[in-house]
Amino acid sequence: MATTRQSGSVNMRPVSSLFLLMLVAHVAHVFEEVWGGFWLIQAVFGLGWYLVGNWVLFCIPVVLFYLVLQGKRSAYILGIIYAGIMTLNGFGHNIAFAVTGRYFNGFAGGYTGIGLVLVGLPMMRLLFKAMARPWEQE
Repeated sequence: MATTRQSGSVNMRPVSSLFLLMLVAHVAHVFEEVWGGFWLIQAVFGLGWYLVGNWVLFCIPVVLFYLVLQGKRSAYILGIIYAGIMTLNGFGHNIAFAVTGRYFNGFAGGYTGIGLVLVGLPMMRLLFKAMARPWEQE
């Protein structure tokens, strides 16, 4: 019989599963942007600084994930913001690609952007639900 990690009385399995999926989608999204030649990489940052910046931006949600598992209320709030930013990022890539028609050396990141949206929206909902009503069981 599998045990579930509890924070208060909220079942953390769906929250932690979605958070892990978002972290995987985040890494895949950065890989897709590099592979597809997202215009911002060469035009503004260069590949090295772009990857350094994304590494830092990836470490922050990893720490948030740990703090969410510890039941820290502020981590729930910041996790909701992270999921919201990644959801908007996914929407942005897909809208820009649809408007311009440029994927390679344009707005690469749309395929994993779909995953960011599909994971981000339920992640925001579950984090908000777990934060707002910790006394209820999932």
